[in-house]
Amino acid sequence: MAGDADGGRHGNGTGIGMLERAVADAVPGIVEQLCAANNPRVHREALALLERPLLTHVLALTGGNQLRAARVLGLNRNTLRKRCRELSLPATRVVRRPRLSAAVPGH
Repeated sequence: MAGDADGGRHGNGTGIGMLERAVADAVPGIVEQLCAANNPRVHREALALLERPLLTHVLALTGGNQLRAARVLGLNRNTLRKRCRELSLPATRVVRRPRLSAAVPGH
């Protein structure tokens, strides 16, 4: 049957299929608003509307660790850093705690 090759994940009831429908339902309104604003870069702006919260969320999940976030997203770390810069996302550097051996005398 058509659609069964993916194990039903893109079917009518659950998982990816529901996400695809939600995105597909949102697209006409997004395009309409961007066009109404005379935005000459509809494609780029529409992608940024999804990418900005996606990157922000995954960086939060990884405690700001860009290497781990890049791995979750399937990106190279430098690509993640570039996209964050292009989307004006704040730098997410996490202050590292001193190693125990450096913090405790005699270790």
